[in-house]
Amino acid sequence: MVWGTIDKTNEITAKGKIVLITGSNSGVGRATALEFALRDANVVLACRNLDKAIDTVNWIRMQTSLGQLICMKLDLASLQSVRKFAQDFKAKYDRLDILINNAGVMMPPEQKNRTNEGFEIHMGVNHLGHFLLTNLLLEPLKKAAPSRVINVSSMAHSWCTLDLNDIMSDKQDIKPKPEFLPNDLYSRSKLANALFNKELAKRLEGTGVRTYALCPGVVSTDLGQNLKSLTILLMKPIEPIVRYMLKTPQEGAETTMYCALSKNLMSESGEMYQNCGYWDPKNRATLKDEDAKKLWEQSAKLVGL
Repeated sequence: MVWGTIDKTNEITAKGKIVLITGSNSGVGRATALEFALRDANVVLACRNLDKAIDTVNWIRMQTSLGQLICMKLDLASLQSVRKFAQDFKAKYDRLDILINNAGVMMPPEQKNRTNEGFEIHMGVNHLGHFLLTNLLLEPLKKAAPSRVINVSSMAHSWCTLDLNDIMSDKQDIKPKPEFLPNDLYSRSKLANALFNKELAKRLEGTGVRTYALCPGVVSTDLGQNLKSLTILLMKPIEPIVRYMLKTPQEGAETTMYCALSKNLMSESGEMYQNCGYWDPKNRATLKDEDAKKLWEQSAKLVGL
């Protein structure tokens, strides 16, 4: 199958730029780290598991000697870890050219997983962790302007509603879905990513920092590794067909690279993209300014900003 691809002849240069990628030890994040290394960037792999981050560095080094690769500990399920990471990053670097908020979790809702601070795991990691990280790194982003913030959302953001008076879904029943589909908690966190991107663009207007949200597509990664064995067994007979319909991590990284480097987007900010192109609002969820502002205000209170 064919999806949109980035035009490498129409990119801003990545050589020497400082690029921070969360969740860069697997899947789309790993493929993104490789693409930036191939372009001779200084890539910071911000990962919870440093052993896997080192494995990624070794994997990249088997394919290119270009670029600088730096592993740094970041656990988005801990606000303390986010703050420590931001402090360490700013002590090491005085600028940040490209921030890619890529990391994400998708877990069975019935497990009722929580972050260190007690937030619902999907909203806590996928949204709040990145919300705090981005805000703490605004100074180096502004210093590097023109710079970019990339927020990896999902088409799943259109498959839910988000109660802004209960963003942790504590008062809501989560309807069961087939295990191979994104659950409502995951979808709400992806809607939060999109709303965050919209409000962030407004607040950064005139600074030279531009923001973009994207859907990488349906990618064959380990994001759904918590699927029950029965589901995996039932899907085995059609696995070759399913694989054909899914993007590889490399293909999934194309839209991330498009948002990070395409010259076409130099004057755009706060919009959404898929398949290396603009995502028509008619084909996705409506993002209201007032919702984006309210989510920002509530998120700031929750993380102590």
